[in-house]
Amino acid sequence: MELAYGAIRWRGRLDHHIDHLLDRGIDSIPADVVSILEIGAYQLLFMDRVPAWAAVDESVELARAMLPPKTAGWATGVVNGVLRSLERRGEDLPLPDPVEDLPGHLAVAHSHPRWMVERWLERWGRERTEALLAHDNAPPAVHLAANPRRATVEAALERLWEAGVEAERHPLAPFAIVLGGGVEPTGVPGWPEGWLWAQDAGAQWVGRTVEPPEGWLLDAFAAPGGKLVDLLARSEAARAFAIDRDRVRIGRVEENLARLGLGRAVLAVADARAAPTEARFSLVVADVPCSGTGVLRRRVDARWRRGPDDLPRFAEVQCDSLDALADRVAPGGLLLYATCSLEREENEDVIDAFTARHPEFRLDPVGDRVPEELREGPFLAVRPWIGHVDGMFAARLAREEG
Repeated sequence: MELAYGAIRWRGRLDHHIDHLLDRGIDSIPADVVSILEIGAYQLLFMDRVPAWAAVDESVELARAMLPPKTAGWATGVVNGVLRSLERRGEDLPLPDPVEDLPGHLAVAHSHPRWMVERWLERWGRERTEALLAHDNAPPAVHLAANPRRATVEAALERLWEAGVEAERHPLAPFAIVLGGGVEPTGVPGWPEGWLWAQDAGAQWVGRTVEPPEGWLLDAFAAPGGKLVDLLARSEAARAFAIDRDRVRIGRVEENLARLGLGRAVLAVADARAAPTEARFSLVVADVPCSGTGVLRRRVDARWRRGPDDLPRFAEVQCDSLDALADRVAPGGLLLYATCSLEREENEDVIDAFTARHPEFRLDPVGDRVPEELREGPFLAVRPWIGHVDGMFAARLAREEG
């Protein structure tokens, strides 16, 4: 897993060095050979515990074993030569000049697509952009939430400590627990009994922008279920109709609800743009599909699968979803919009467009429901460089009475 995740995460920088060491460039060799070179190069540059000779020899053997005979004949020599050169030159390999081309330098040094770096530099400047890029490349910590129906945060921590599990409160979210490195959450004390569920501290703040209703809520994009279980766990009176398009993922939500003892939900496989109900709810949660630029440390391949053209595509789905859900909100009710994107096109711009199309809704500021450092104007805006959490955005949209 370390080899695979690491090679994917650092692909931009690895490919830059491989390209520099090949006479005809990286585009002159097949993708499967490039993959073997990336795995070897990752070991040489980022895994100190792997001897250099072992990284080179194993990569050569991998080429010999995995490639077709005609390709393996020349590819083993290329793999050996490139990795030996990389071993010798190491940190002396050139990067783009930060004075002449700052976006290019940061994109290669931190292994991100150039288009992302350019837009983040324009919006946040160099210091914050570098902090965000470094955050994306750091292995993510495991964060847990305590189920108030079963245990307090204090009781959960005590039980973890008694079992020798390294754990502490998250400094940015005192209701969240941070596990020490390498701990599998499903194996910690209290997990089987439903004391805990896994959810990033940043994501836990989304649910805290609203109070659970004294009745039914609609969760229109329920999977993986963190925000749903948070709302149900915080109120014995809350009930939920939860839908998601993915049958497998909605099944996992059902399993998690059962483990946590939160059975007050009706689940269905459905598209939020055609919710299978005419009922109106005092709270509708729309944690919509998005580009995921706030959670790139967890989705290591997403940075390479996204392009600038994806932003308007996601925004169209987001706008369509909000339009379809607007009439599911009861008069006087609340529509909670959330993404794990950092991009204005999917966040503020979607909200502006929605309120322009739907004058019966007004933007209701999150206010002091969340700390000042997690707010931008009326919105929840969790930035990854503050507290090492997932990037999150949320907006409260209140429907007028009558």
